[in-house]
Amino acid sequence: MASESLATRTIRGTLWTGSAFALQILTTLVFYRVLAIDDMGLFEWSLFIVMLLALLCDLGLGSALVQKREAGDSHFNAAFWVCLVVGAAVTAAVQWNIDAICGLVAGQDASQMAPILAGMMWIVPFAAISGIFRAKLQRDLLWRSMAGAEIASSVAHAASAFGLLALDFGILSAVYSAVVREAVLLIGLALTGRWLPGVAVSRESLKLILGFGLNLTGSRCINYVNSNLARIVIYGALGPAALAYYSFAYRLTLMPLVRISTIITRVFFPTFSAIQQDDALLRRVYVKSTQAVALAYWPALMAVIVFAPQILAFVFDDPSQALWPMRLLALATLVKAVGASVGSIFLAKGRASWALYWSAFSIIVLVPSLYLVIDPWGLIGVCSVIAATSVLFLGLSQHLANRLIHLPYVTYLASLSRPLLLAGWVGGLSWVGSLWLPEALWPAAGISATIVLIAGLSGLRLCAWDLCLEMWRSARGQS
Repeated sequence: MASESLATRTIRGTLWTGSAFALQILTTLVFYRVLAIDDMGLFEWSLFIVMLLALLCDLGLGSALVQKREAGDSHFNAAFWVCLVVGAAVTAAVQWNIDAICGLVAGQDASQMAPILAGMMWIVPFAAISGIFRAKLQRDLLWRSMAGAEIASSVAHAASAFGLLALDFGILSAVYSAVVREAVLLIGLALTGRWLPGVAVSRESLKLILGFGLNLTGSRCINYVNSNLARIVIYGALGPAALAYYSFAYRLTLMPLVRISTIITRVFFPTFSAIQQDDALLRRVYVKSTQAVALAYWPALMAVIVFAPQILAFVFDDPSQALWPMRLLALATLVKAVGASVGSIFLAKGRASWALYWSAFSIIVLVPSLYLVIDPWGLIGVCSVIAATSVLFLGLSQHLANRLIHLPYVTYLASLSRPLLLAGWVGGLSWVGSLWLPEALWPAAGISATIVLIAGLSGLRLCAWDLCLEMWRSARGQS
């Protein structure tokens, strides 16, 4: 398999599988604009719990089926039925004990949270088995088919959300539309994958994939809790409204990176696994992928940092509550972005346990840090800790990844020089332009968008035009 072919598949995969995210962001903006801030905080808290349970019920078997190249239909059958049974059992158990669980995790907000969590629990069985169908597409690098399912699910999510809002369903609009999205995604993956499970379940087939899957599940769950420690601390100390403000800032900064990281893992993990024994080729593809993420993501984040007041004014009557949390999380995301594909290196090299140990270490660092700052500095203190620790975590995780593939730090840092120049150019021009913005919201928004567009295009032409042309040729299969 040639490096050019891998570059083409990687770039196409990232573009195809990430194409539905803008619609999801738009839907989220509408929810935050229309619904009560406390309700959105309880929705975000329920979503955290549901997605953690979904990760547990997935058992990591989808990724195990990608990593174990010898896995066949018997392994897929075993994984499907195990995930379905576990997902259905967990959903039934939570629904049966919904009042007690909400009393435990929500305290005085239990009665308001119960219908939200009960509705969202229907996501779990769909999510538990969708990873098996996704693995079929990943193994064959069929990103366009997978993206088709994801685009359809995003359209269904938006359509159901706006319809339910029009029918005055309130916060349940967000709940039911999230379930619709997951159901449509599962149906789309099953149709495009053109595979249905058989009834036989082989113990030996399950044994091959279960060890890797459980290691990965432990890592994912700890990493998920790690990524959401701030939510846990904020909800417990400051309540649902503060959690909603944080979650909004998170969704516009770190959440796109989480989404991109998921895409990167889906795309790069099978690609990297296919060349896991060829370190020279793996280094080249990894460096290109990291450079591409920085090139796309850093300039956008600089624009978010500068124009955060204008962005927040569209959603909140008083944007000050989320202003500095958004800026600090954007700074953290600048750092985290270039480490987005480190996890794919760990998995491709069969080091799922490394990811587990790394997640545990991160929690040990973050928990005391967050609790030290939450009382005196509130949301700003929490976001400051996230920004500061992101630098430490990147340095250590990148060191481990570089060791695995024998990548010199000089080569790695050199690949980021031009994305850094581009980000500085966009940030500088945006800051100068922001000094002359009118106070009226819509004119300011139009001028801000124009400034970012001009700064981005001129920066690309000056700093990274050859890289853009190379990526464009790769995306079209011409290099």
